[in-house]
This record gives sequence, structure tokens and C-alpha cells, in this order.
Amino acid sequence: MIGDMNGPVIGLTSRTLALEAARKTRPTETVSRSYVEAIEGAGGLAVLLPNAGPAEAERYLDLLDGILLTGGDDPHPRVFGEEPHPRIELVDERRDGFEIALVRGARERGTPILGLCRGVQMLNIACGGDIYQDIASQTDSKLQHAQRRLDDGPWHEIEIRGGTRLARILGAGRRRVNSFHHQACRRPGEGLEITAVAAGDGLTEALEDPRHPFLLGVQWHPELAPDEKKLFEAFVEAAGEQARTASKETRSGRSGR
Repeated sequence: MIGDMNGPVIGLTSRTLALEAARKTRPTETVSRSYVEAIEGAGGLAVLLPNAGPAEAERYLDLLDGILLTGGDDPHPRVFGEEPHPRIELVDERRDGFEIALVRGARERGTPILGLCRGVQMLNIACGGDIYQDIASQTDSKLQHAQRRLDDGPWHEIEIRGGTRLARILGAGRRRVNSFHHQACRRPGEGLEITAVAAGDGLTEALEDPRHPFLLGVQWHPELAPDEKKLFEAFVEAAGEQARTASKETRSGRSGR
């Protein structure tokens, strides 16, 4: 790992889009600049991860001190054992498989993970949980979770439960967050605890594993909220500790030869 010199190395999962250039359409791996700026602003070194196959996940994890699961399209319901709902939107099964392998490998290694929007859903699925494929048709919620404009600002209230990692970072109690999703975590995966819910309908807004060095996901987009940079700072700090621990273990191994 190279985190000691340039800050901890954070792998950002990407979205494969068909982009047109010079009258040719090519599959292209992309990531929103806002994610990169959030990691850089917290002192990390952001690197984009292509949507490789699941077998490649361990090789990428060897290079990384932390994983940021970014937002994007709907997870394919096949990954949690369901058929597609009529309101399912774009899916990318290659990305799904790669991210699930990343989460499982990182969880086993103790590598810090932060999941945002789709990211918290994939985090939950990888740990054996599932999601509502469409909030409006599969729940009784009357709360609008899919705001249309980035500049609408914080959209609805959530309740952060006390005594959790999320509460230690952002504070317990109510706060307003943005909201850009039509799906939500339903049954928590093994070892995951619900640490925040939507104040209007009780749907899950955050999950974490209290036994892991840093495994946390939120349903909103803190990278678009300047007052939530503490979340990225805590994540990058945990990744930095991972890098220092790995460096000590490497030096110890060499000295023992």
C-alpha cells in the first residue's frame, strides 16, 4: 500500500456508461467529481476502480486502504434472490458482482468501507440483506424520497440513533438530508445494525457494523452537503489507520526474516 506518502488510498467504485465521442459510442467507467473532491478534501488519495470481475476484487483490495461505494443505478434484484419489479430502472450486473466481492473481501480484511445511496444498498446486499425495489409501490410510505434537483438542498428529516458510530460522527437526533433514491434497505444483512431512519416513515437511512473498524453506509449523498465533511474525515482517518497497521505488519515481517 502507498497510503503513508500520499494519504490513504481510497478506491471509488465506478459506473459504466455508454459515452459518445468522435461519433463512436464506447463503454466508459465514470465517477462523479464530487466523490473525488470529498475524499481529497479529507486527506485521502482517490482512485477509480473499473468494474472488473469478482475474481479481481482481492487484487484491488491488496492496493487499497479503504473502499467508497458510490451511488448509481439500481442493483439487479437477482443478487438478493428476487425477480425484477416493474419499476426497476437501469441495472449493471457486472458492477453488482464486483462490488459484492469487494465488500465481502474488505469486511474480512477489516478494510474501512463507506457506502453512499446505492452504496449502502450494495453493502447490505453483500452482507446478506435485501432492499425494497420500489418504495412507492412496496411500502406504505407517503414521504417523497426522490427529490428532482441538486439545488433543492436538504430534503427530509432523519433520526440518527444514539450510541452509534454515525452518532459519534454527525451527532444523534434529527437532521435534514438530501434524498435521491426510489429504493431502500429492507432486511439488514448479518451483523449490520440500523443506525438512522427517515423521520417521516421509518425507512432505513443508515447501517453499520459495530464490530468492524469502519463499515458504514448512508442512504443520502453527504458528498453534496458541505456540513457533512466529518463523515469523510472519519472514513479517511480509519483508512489511514489501516494503512499504518499494514505498513507496521510489513516492516515486522521483513525484520523477522
